[in-house]
Amino acid sequence: MKWWMKWGISYTFAHLPYGKPLYERVLRRFGELGQVASSSRFENAETLLDMARRHCDRIDRLHAVEIGTGWIPAVPLGFMLAGARVDTFDISRLAADDLFLQTRQTLATRIDGLARASGIAPDILRQRLEDIGQAPAFDAACRILGGSYHAPYDTASLPLADGEADLVISNLVLQCVPRDLLPPLLQESWRVLKPGGVALHRIRMSDEYAPAGSGAGRNHLEYLKYSDESWNRWFNHSLKHLNRLRAPQFMELFEEHGFTCLECNRNIDTDSIPFLQRLEIAPPFRQMSWEDLATVAIDVALKKVLVP
Repeated sequence: MKWWMKWGISYTFAHLPYGKPLYERVLRRFGELGQVASSSRFENAETLLDMARRHCDRIDRLHAVEIGTGWIPAVPLGFMLAGARVDTFDISRLAADDLFLQTRQTLATRIDGLARASGIAPDILRQRLEDIGQAPAFDAACRILGGSYHAPYDTASLPLADGEADLVISNLVLQCVPRDLLPPLLQESWRVLKPGGVALHRIRMSDEYAPAGSGAGRNHLEYLKYSDESWNRWFNHSLKHLNRLRAPQFMELFEEHGFTCLECNRNIDTDSIPFLQRLEIAPPFRQMSWEDLATVAIDVALKKVLVP
């Protein structure tokens, strides 16, 4: 699908009464929701489990908080199957019953990968998956596994005590949060983490209307040519929001809110640097290096430090 068609569909539905359910129908017909088994969310779950295993105590003893459950709850279910207690929150209720059932079915085919990532024996994961085999909905599965699903919920005001959580996780969420809402969200994440607690974030920083390799005639970094005013006027709306922050800006925000970096893995699209050098870069990005502009994703592990 051409990039302008993807933009036009979402923009139109965002401005129509009852546009949100209509947009969901399009996603189920043509998008990721129509091919749940091939969703990248399952690989993301394994990546986050691997990072948690390396930076936290045993996963099966963790109390984790997820910011942004999403349509396909592979990440929270993956952590719960590994034994973590997970409270997952979303600003809108997205994990519909049929999507949960498809997620559960797909996880059954990925037990070995989950076991390698988490360090938990495959038989234990299979048994927990069997435990939720009759659960009709994601809420019920969470309760069986000792977790909870909260939606809709304000993720900047979580129902947890100070220092209650061992781990905060988000998967492809922070790039979708408006810039002015990121500070309170990060402040709340810091509050609920115990001293020395860990936050894991997977962040994608590219134009979702023109993903890499789409052949749609639009580079996935072309959105850096727009001013903030133009981008917010024409491309950000209630159904899709991209704040366009680059990796150094995210890392600065993390540091400002009491986190120190344990690990940062960057995906730099070096092939797009010549394209960027020909592009009329918008003023907010002109002082950044080509490598920073071409960083299209980061996986970060952060540690809560006590602010003097």
